[in-house]
Amino acid sequence: MKKPIYKTAPYLQKVMTRYPIDCDIKQLAIAGDDILYAASSKGLHKLENGVWSTVLENENITDVFSDKNGKTYAASGKILYSVNENEIEIIKEFEEEITALGGETRLYVLTKKYLFGEYDGEMKVENHTEFESFCVDEKNGRVSVANERSVQRLEGKRKTWRCIFPDFSPMPEMNIQTICFDRIGYLWVGAKEGLYIYDYKDGWYNRKQIGILPEESVNAITFLENGDAFLGTDAGAVLISKGSAKYLPATRYAFSTEVTAVAERNGVLYTGSQGGVIKIEQKEMTLEEKAWEHFRFTEKYFPRKQGYITGIGGIVNGDMTNATRSQITDNDGLWTQSYLSALCLCYAVTKDEEVLKAAKRTKDAMLFLMRAPEIKGFTARAVRFPDEANWGVGLDEDKIGAEWHRSSDGTYEWLGDTSSDEMTGHYMGFLLYYDLVADEKEKEEISEAICNITDHILEHDGYLYDYDNLPTTWACWNEYDLNHDSKWMWEKGVNSLEMLGFLKITHHMSGDEKYMKKYNELILEHHFLINAAYHKREDGHTCHIDDYLAMCNTFPYLMVEDDPAIRNYILMGLKHHFEYERIEGNPFFNFIYGAFTGDVCDLDYNVKVLQDYPLSLINYKMINSTRKNVPMSDESIKWGGNVKPLKPFAWDERQFSAVGTRPYHVDGGNESQASPGYSYMLIYWFARYMGMIE
Repeated sequence: MKKPIYKTAPYLQKVMTRYPIDCDIKQLAIAGDDILYAASSKGLHKLENGVWSTVLENENITDVFSDKNGKTYAASGKILYSVNENEIEIIKEFEEEITALGGETRLYVLTKKYLFGEYDGEMKVENHTEFESFCVDEKNGRVSVANERSVQRLEGKRKTWRCIFPDFSPMPEMNIQTICFDRIGYLWVGAKEGLYIYDYKDGWYNRKQIGILPEESVNAITFLENGDAFLGTDAGAVLISKGSAKYLPATRYAFSTEVTAVAERNGVLYTGSQGGVIKIEQKEMTLEEKAWEHFRFTEKYFPRKQGYITGIGGIVNGDMTNATRSQITDNDGLWTQSYLSALCLCYAVTKDEEVLKAAKRTKDAMLFLMRAPEIKGFTARAVRFPDEANWGVGLDEDKIGAEWHRSSDGTYEWLGDTSSDEMTGHYMGFLLYYDLVADEKEKEEISEAICNITDHILEHDGYLYDYDNLPTTWACWNEYDLNHDSKWMWEKGVNSLEMLGFLKITHHMSGDEKYMKKYNELILEHHFLINAAYHKREDGHTCHIDDYLAMCNTFPYLMVEDDPAIRNYILMGLKHHFEYERIEGNPFFNFIYGAFTGDVCDLDYNVKVLQDYPLSLINYKMINSTRKNVPMSDESIKWGGNVKPLKPFAWDERQFSAVGTRPYHVDGGNESQASPGYSYMLIYWFARYMGMIE
């Protein structure tokens, strides 16, 4: 069947640079193209060539402003300063405190009682203000100031204030915090109640009229040359562009949820908040270039002894210099095999020698994991060595994640109670290596290892038996338990799918008909194929790791099964699973569905996810709980879950999770940690290998 194909092109990738500084940033201003000034209660700070310096210390700087000619001004108390690189000059000391700076055609200085304009270097009174105000802007000859509940327009040949307030106009009740004119001349009003657009007559528009306008508290507004609006809110930054509002939450895009200042120059965005400034650039790149970036980053930082791919920690402000190894997980087999799978698919497409080298190392690590327990056919969850963290901790403890055992020669320790997660990883990764990478010697080695696992399962009546000769907690493929014991209801379908795939893959590698005999027995006498056709149980979208396991079993199985009657049942299960999970927008699942059915699989959406996928793999804490108007669902509560968003946040707005296995988390992440790059790599190279994207 002809598959849909998406021809990709270069796109603009967001790239963030973090500039931490210990202060409360109140305002940002850019002088020229590359000097950023930040106002804070600790002084006026300058960011130049990526380095902070303080140009005015021990002053409470309430505002900083750069005009269109690049001249910069700062306000502190009653004093107006002129700032020229490292030179600070007092321009004027006013009788009242300065509350705001702004303007397009000239500099305007707002004090508690008066508005001043700069004319030929002299500050002249425009008029006294009707109400004590704290924000000012001017555009196309329109001058406006505002306080918490009113907007004042300076108009007429004698420059009279026209006061707009809720009591005697259509203006809504609100608590104003900032104002800014757009290029057209409409006034954008940022309030605690959200964003309003005022047409400068009697029209006021917010989210009720224009559905994309944020309802979060708006602290700062600036406009880009192309007309886009960039906002600082208490839910991070928001970019209003091309008819949509794109949220850029903390802490990937801002140090704090309360973005108090924003700035832009030549398409480069800046967010300012407590803790520092983040620069957001857009770099033209291709999806393949991003995949190579993730590969290089993973290879540089993540492989530990033998080649296992585990997370790292100890990262400070995005600096990987002193990063340390994170604790070994109880699913090192699954995640390292996910990386191996990505490498195999990449190598099949590119024939790159560095990828081949990494794949061979990772394959060898996985083979060692199979030998580590010294029990034929039984594989460990993970291994550790004497010079690694936690050596000797948890030996032979009878609790999940702590069943560590020392090898007979004392050179390593291995983690038992192995689950179906690891088996899924092994059959997937080794099949791809066997078919796409291996030489004849490696094929023999892999075939023997896979046959040993399958034989172990068959010899132990569909279970993995641990060192204590007891079945492990989660690895059950016994036909009677899956079909007749209700405690395996959730696993019945997916474990049936797994076992059929395991047997078919083993036969594919070995040619031994005993595996086909068991395969046919499970299909004909124990309806495993029908179980597999309905392997996804509706769970209120709570158990995402099982969704990943099901997909990682489905696509290798379909790669080796060519009987159309059997494939039809597997595709029934894939169709049902895809339709149920479609709302989650997981491109890996979507690509798998499209690749094997040729059906519509949200291909353009999948490519958009790959574009949005963060370039940096640091697990910045993503905070979305301060966002408003997020539709929520209680569907998962009856299945042991929590209230969650009705639809997951965009992939660059949520915390990292392995191939989208935590799509509904509102807040989460840890910026001291980083994840390896197999997630994006697996999705991208699968799509490339299957011919879904070019």
